[in-house]
Amino acid sequence: MDDETSFSLKVAVVGGAGGMGRWFSRFFKEHGAAVTIIDVSDDTERVAADLEVKFLKADACRCPDVIRATDVVLVSVPIDVVVDVIKGVAPEMRPGTLLCDVTSVKRTPMEAMLRYAAEGVEVLGTHPMFGPTAKSLQGQTMIVVRGRHGRLCERICELFRRDGARLTFTTAEAHDEAMRVIQGLTHFVLIAYGLTLRMLDFDVSAAKPLMSPLYEIIFDIVGRILHQNPHLYGLIQMNLDVQDVHEAFIEVCERLSSFVAGRDIKGFAEAMRAAASHFGDTKAALERTDKLIYKIT
Repeated sequence: MDDETSFSLKVAVVGGAGGMGRWFSRFFKEHGAAVTIIDVSDDTERVAADLEVKFLKADACRCPDVIRATDVVLVSVPIDVVVDVIKGVAPEMRPGTLLCDVTSVKRTPMEAMLRYAAEGVEVLGTHPMFGPTAKSLQGQTMIVVRGRHGRLCERICELFRRDGARLTFTTAEAHDEAMRVIQGLTHFVLIAYGLTLRMLDFDVSAAKPLMSPLYEIIFDIVGRILHQNPHLYGLIQMNLDVQDVHEAFIEVCERLSSFVAGRDIKGFAEAMRAAASHFGDTKAALERTDKLIYKIT
């Protein structure tokens, strides 16, 4: 019988050879689960050996016996194939099991899981707001969208909580609306920053000695984003309905640039004050970043 500190169930991670798939495969194994990773990648066997878990180098749709024998199926695949994978896997799951995903968008995979999984299959959408380099769940944000809630959903949420995750419950629609800015705009701005450095042929390494810790942090954040999988980040942009967000950003850039070109200090200052007023508690943001700078220095 499972005790409160273990998750001794059978877990299949579809896409388990990928970055987040590996992370969750390790996480569940460390908490007592019998893990099988299913992936088409040539790295599947090597990853499974490193993690000391079972594996199938195959399309998940072609191993229905494994899916039927599994208690929890976690789908960790690229956004552009997630619906097809869910469509193939979900109908094979038996009542009393749990189907969940870790996709960066939520409306489309949630609709697919609820549509293709039988009524007795629990459905849980998650979006871990961290990458595969995270050492643990301690202090990390995990967004959770309830589909068909039940005993296994509660167990997995409690497992995340016990490891220190901050769970935020929302709807798929509210998630995707917020992510248009939280991810869509942020990534777009930071990637544009990196592309501008390239266009200017700006020597980042040579400029480092001239930077204060604050600017080092900003440049490191740009570098962190540029270090990520460009295909994944492109898919996030193209699946979050961000066109109007991009247009607003470009319009603001042109307006700020016109203030500078026209030496309109009043217009620039008014625009900055208006942004600060809308942002809210800028003093708290200053204090938090001061603490970060202090830790670095």
